[in-house]
Amino acid sequence: MTIIGNSSGVSFSGLGSGIDTERIIEGLTRFHARRIESLQQQKDVVVRRQTVFAELQAQLMNLQGKVGRLARSINGAFDSMQVTSSHPDLLGVTASSLASPGTFTVRVNSLAQAHQLASEGFADPGTTIRQGTLTLQVGAGPSTTVTIDASNNTLQGLADAINAANGEVRASVVRDGGTNPYRLLLTATKAGAGNIITVTNNLTMGTGATIDPTHTVVQAATDAEIQLGSGSGAILITSQSNRIEQAIPGLTLDLRRADPSQPVTVTVQPDSESVTRAVQEFVDAYNGLINWVNPRLSYNTATQQSGELLGSYEVNSLLREMSLALGGTVAGVNTSANRMSTIGLRFDDKGRLQFDRAKFEDVVAGRVPGVGLGDVKRLFALTGASNHPGVKFLFGSTNTKPSGATPYQVDITQAATRAALTAGADLAASTVIDSTNNSFTVRIDGRESSTLTLASGTYTRAALAAAVQDAINSDPQLAGVSVIVDLVGDRLRITSRTYGSSSQVRIVGGSAVTTGVLGFAGGEISSGLNVAGSFIVDGNPEPATGFGQILAGTSGNDHTDGLQVQVTLAPDQVVAGPEAQLTVTRGLADSLSQVLNRYLDPTQGRFKNAAQRFDSQLEVVNKAIDAQNELMEKKKESLLRQFIAMESVVSRLKLLGQQLAAQFTVATYPNSPNSRTR
Repeated sequence: MTIIGNSSGVSFSGLGSGIDTERIIEGLTRFHARRIESLQQQKDVVVRRQTVFAELQAQLMNLQGKVGRLARSINGAFDSMQVTSSHPDLLGVTASSLASPGTFTVRVNSLAQAHQLASEGFADPGTTIRQGTLTLQVGAGPSTTVTIDASNNTLQGLADAINAANGEVRASVVRDGGTNPYRLLLTATKAGAGNIITVTNNLTMGTGATIDPTHTVVQAATDAEIQLGSGSGAILITSQSNRIEQAIPGLTLDLRRADPSQPVTVTVQPDSESVTRAVQEFVDAYNGLINWVNPRLSYNTATQQSGELLGSYEVNSLLREMSLALGGTVAGVNTSANRMSTIGLRFDDKGRLQFDRAKFEDVVAGRVPGVGLGDVKRLFALTGASNHPGVKFLFGSTNTKPSGATPYQVDITQAATRAALTAGADLAASTVIDSTNNSFTVRIDGRESSTLTLASGTYTRAALAAAVQDAINSDPQLAGVSVIVDLVGDRLRITSRTYGSSSQVRIVGGSAVTTGVLGFAGGEISSGLNVAGSFIVDGNPEPATGFGQILAGTSGNDHTDGLQVQVTLAPDQVVAGPEAQLTVTRGLADSLSQVLNRYLDPTQGRFKNAAQRFDSQLEVVNKAIDAQNELMEKKKESLLRQFIAMESVVSRLKLLGQQLAAQFTVATYPNSPNSRTR
C-alpha cells in the first residue's frame, strides 16, 4: 500500500483492490466543489459591484463639491467680487465676498510713516561707546531694555544688541558723507503718529564716547490719510497703517504712493468670469458622472454583458431625483430666471447637460433685460430677501425650508448692543501726562490688556481720547478686538466694536486711573446685549437664539431650523410686532445638494445602506463557502475512512485466499516443491 498526502491529510493508491480511490472521492465530492465555485462567482460579483459603488461615490463627491459652490448662501461662487483701481501705483485694492458692487473715488493724501531717529556721527562702526542700559518704547507698546557692557560697547555692538532684543525698534549703522559718517539709525516697526520712539538713555558708564540716539529726527511718525468722495461732503480717514481694511466694507486698501491731486476710481463688480467658470465646472462634473454611469446601467448586446449597476434601485432613484432637482422651476424668483433653460442650460437625450456659455455670460453680465447676477444666484442657491434694510438674510441650513407664497416674519424684541462705558468725571481742558499718571489697564471683550502707557505730553480732551484709543487698539494682548474712544460732552467714552453679550469694557486700574486724569475711578464695567426675537411662520412663532447681531432659528424648528439673519437695528428702531418679512428660496443647486446629501451622508445616507448590504452579502457568501469547504473536507475524510476500511478487508481476504491456495496446492501435489517432508 502506498500512502500520499492531500488536502485532507491522507490518501492512498495502488491498493489490492485496484480501485482509483482519489478519483472516486473527487467525483463523489464534485457537487460541493461546484457549489464552492458558484459561491466564489457570487462573491466576485458582489466585490465588483462594491468596487463600482465606491467609484460612484467618488464621482458624486466630486460633483457635490462643484454643486456646493453654487448652492452656498454666503462665500459661494456668486459672491466673488472683482475690484479694479484706476491708478494701482497709488492705491491697490482687494475685495472679499462681503464687498458690495459700487464705484468709489479715493484720494491718497498721505502715507503712514514709521518714526526714525539717528544719533550723531562717529568715525567708525567699531567706535567704543559708554556702557549702561538703553530702554526703547514705540508708542504705548512694551518697552525693551538692552544692556551694553565691555563685550558689546561699540556703535555696531549697540545696533546688534537692539536687534537681538527683538523689540519694536530695529537698529542699523548707516553711513553718510560727513566727517564722522557712521550713525546709529532707529526705526519703529509700526507706522503711525501714535508710534513715536521713546528712548531712555542710561549709557553713562565707562570712558567711551557719549551717544545720543535721538540726536536727529530722520522721519516723523505720521498717519496715512485718504479722502472718500469730493467736495464739502468728503470723508477723511486716517490710519496708522498703509493697509486700511474698514473704510469701505469688504475692501482692503493698500496705499502705495501719496498724490492728493490725483483721484483714484475704485470699481467693485461681481466676478462674472468666476461665476461662469464655476457653472462650467459643475456641468463638466455632472456630465462626467452621467457618462460614467450610463454604460454601467445598460446591457451590451454585442458582448452579452450586463453593466455592474444594471437594475440598481439606489442608482436609478438617485438619477431620477437629480434630474427632478435640476429640471424644476424655482418659485418666488424672477420668472425670467426661474429654470435652467432661461440662463442657457438644458438636458440632452442622454441625460447630460448642455451649456450655452455665451447666453449665460450675457445673463450674468447684465446684458439681458430684466435679469441679473442676483437672479441667477437665487436660481441656484439657498437665498433670502428681506423687505427691511436692518434685517438681512445670511444663511440657511439643510433643515431650513423655503417660505413659499407667504414670507416668514421676523419679530425683534431686543436689538443687539455694544458695551459702552462712559467716565464718571469730566476731562480737564488740558491734561499733562508724565511718568506719574501715564499707565492704565483695561479688559475688552473678556481679554485683559497689558499695562498700557500714554506718551508724556500735554493733551486736549480730543487728543487724550485718541491716545487712549491708539494705546488699546495697538496692544498685542488685545489683538483681534478693538474699541472706539470718543467724548460724551467732556467725558471719555470707551465702546467695544463687538456686539452682544461677549462685548465688554472694564476699567482695571493703573496710575492714569488712580490719579483720575481719565475720569474713571476703576472697576467700572459695561456689557452688550444679544439680539432677541423669533420667526413667525403662517402666524405661528418659531423660537430663535441671538448671538450678537445674528438671530438663528432654533434646532428642531419645523421651518426655520438653521435660518440666520443679521439684525442691525438700533434699540429705538424695534417696534411692536414683526419688523421684517423674509422670503426664503431654495435654488436648483441647493436642491441637488440636498439630494446628494441624502445618498452620501456617512451616517444616514442611502448609499450607507447599500454598503452595509454588500458587506452582509459578502459575509453570507464567505460563511457559505467556509461551510461548503468544511462539508467537503468532512465528506472526503468519511469516504477516505470507508475506502481504507474496504481496502483493509480486501487485503485480508486476498491474503487469506493466497494462504488457502497454497494449502490446496500442497494437498493435491504432495511431491511439489512447496510440500513439506514429513
